[in-house]
Amino acid sequence: MRATEFIIEGASNILYHYTSTHSAARVLQDHEFKLSNTAGNASEASYAPKGYPYFLSTSRTRIGDYQRYVGNGGVTFVLNGDWFSQRYPVKPIDYWNRSWQHAPDRTRESEDRVFSREPTIPLTGVTAIHVLLKEQEESRSPITRNILIQAKTQGIPVYLYTDESAWRLQNTRKAISVKQSGDLLRGQTKPGYASRPLRGVNGYGRNSLLDWIELIAKQPGQPLSKTADKLAYNLRYYGDHSKQLANDLFNAKKPNSNDYKLAVKITSYLTKNHLDILGLADKLKVKWQNPADTMR
Repeated sequence: MRATEFIIEGASNILYHYTSTHSAARVLQDHEFKLSNTAGNASEASYAPKGYPYFLSTSRTRIGDYQRYVGNGGVTFVLNGDWFSQRYPVKPIDYWNRSWQHAPDRTRESEDRVFSREPTIPLTGVTAIHVLLKEQEESRSPITRNILIQAKTQGIPVYLYTDESAWRLQNTRKAISVKQSGDLLRGQTKPGYASRPLRGVNGYGRNSLLDWIELIAKQPGQPLSKTADKLAYNLRYYGDHSKQLANDLFNAKKPNSNDYKLAVKITSYLTKNHLDILGLADKLKVKWQNPADTMR
């Protein structure tokens, strides 16, 4: 049996997406969910329909393993499962491979995984947002305040809780208003609170994914950066480097990764050209083959 078992097709009527306070702020700031990427992960890719390399993990239940550890705060998006089913392939899976049968501290939780051709999904299917903040915190408090403002601005019902149990159960009778929050939301929002700079920009150093993108974008005869030229050389003379690329894509699969946007560029190229990672490495090896070698 595979590590993940498909149960049924189609989404539940109501879905829940749990995320951190900082990630929720980015979602509302961008007006969209940025999706996880299956490229570089053979196991994850095997669950996705062909041509759908991106996914959003959702839960069928408000209380479960995905919300097990929340720390001082967290955010749950309530989603219209019918809206998602009408627009995206949705496959419920038993992510824990029935481990709940042998672990008394686990629940029987199924993940409804939403797949997409594109790396983003708009917030149209969000019906409510439930925000937990147990106590005032220098960083999290102003970000939570901004989440409340952004949700109101976008017409999404939003509820604030200081009680974790009430938040988990989405017991809106125990939600508090901004007026009731006192100093809970106090603090100054720091610039760039909902974004992280990419490496390769603003002095953060060059990422190897940039080398692959450079070999894809440029043509033989055009000058290459030192690191991209080395990659081209290695492809020519040392064969398959797809494992290196797979590792880099795997490390950049999450939207909060520094290199996520770079991974999306490569994944989009793979999808458009019907290539897997090994196929891309072979294609670039041929493309950047030394002319002197081809004449031998």
